[in-house]
Amino acid sequence: MTLLLSRTQPERVSCTATVLQSGTDEKGHYFITAETVFYPQGGGQMSDVGSVMHNGHSFAVKQVLMIAGEARHYLADVTGELEQGAEVRLEIDTAFRQRASIAHTAGHLISHVVETLMPSLIPAKGHHFLPGSYVEFSGNSTLSAEQLLEQVREKVQQAIDDNLPVSTGTLSFEVIARLRPELACAIPQNEEIRTVTIGDYLPFACGGTHAASTGALQGLELRKIKVKERMKISYEIA
Repeated sequence: MTLLLSRTQPERVSCTATVLQSGTDEKGHYFITAETVFYPQGGGQMSDVGSVMHNGHSFAVKQVLMIAGEARHYLADVTGELEQGAEVRLEIDTAFRQRASIAHTAGHLISHVVETLMPSLIPAKGHHFLPGSYVEFSGNSTLSAEQLLEQVREKVQQAIDDNLPVSTGTLSFEVIARLRPELACAIPQNEEIRTVTIGDYLPFACGGTHAASTGALQGLELRKIKVKERMKISYEIA
């Protein structure tokens, strides 16, 4: 089981680690360490990218995926093996992490605003990749799609201008289920669940990385709204 430092020390940008295993699968050559500063793809968020240093050589890490509890770091181009037992230094691309964190926080903020304005709409999916970010909601709105989008834009910008704090913590499944019964079926029933809280909005179960405050979201643009089986709001970061 790989220890994900991004969950407890999101400010960390590098660490030293020992290679436990390396191999190749359909996505390419990878290596596994006991701990990592890289955020693995999941929860609608892109994985970190960055580099691994070994014996004075730097190799680009193009993607990190969690497979059976282990973080596989996939190398963009390999000219040498990272053998088991090798001491390496892992370092993330901080600019990429920052944009991914802002995009993830933006998705949560939009969801909070929508469910506050229209409680009949339930957050159903968040895709915080760049480009192509969007959030989806199940349920129905008493407003037209364009009327709702206009109000959401206004409230989201107000929250950004207010520079609301964004914090992470942990809650029990029991507490989360009581606060958000409509989402309880989608939350793992772990003893402790990592959460993110924006201002006075309700905590949301989330293992991703986030901006420190909503002020970092200046330039967020809610591009369009689309309604089919679900309501979908697409957004981008300037």
